[in-house]
Amino acid sequence: MSDLETKVRFGGGFSEKDRPLVADTLAQALGRFSHSDTAWEMELSVKDREAPGQQVTLEAWVPGKTRLVATSHEPELRDALNDVGADIRRQFQKARDLRDPKANRERRETIRGNGA
Repeated sequence: MSDLETKVRFGGGFSEKDRPLVADTLAQALGRFSHSDTAWEMELSVKDREAPGQQVTLEAWVPGKTRLVATSHEPELRDALNDVGADIRRQFQKARDLRDPKANRERRETIRGNGA
């Protein structure tokens, strides 16, 4: 069982037989990002699976960071998993960049002192 498989909890609409597909697809969507922080917790759920208008939701928590939520209405499950995985990755990168002193003027060190 891969590391990503153990990080994803299943909410409604998924069963253990879906775990290999979910882990494989999210690993591709998240890339190296999924392995960068061992403290990740994720929960995946789907409403109205395989019906028109299905909704896949991925929630992610990383200690010290806000909760990230991504939702997709893609009709194919694999496409929806790729969509939510990519969205979570973008949200995490944006949050990380805002905390980075070079991207956050208030936290930058200057000749007047440390902004933090």
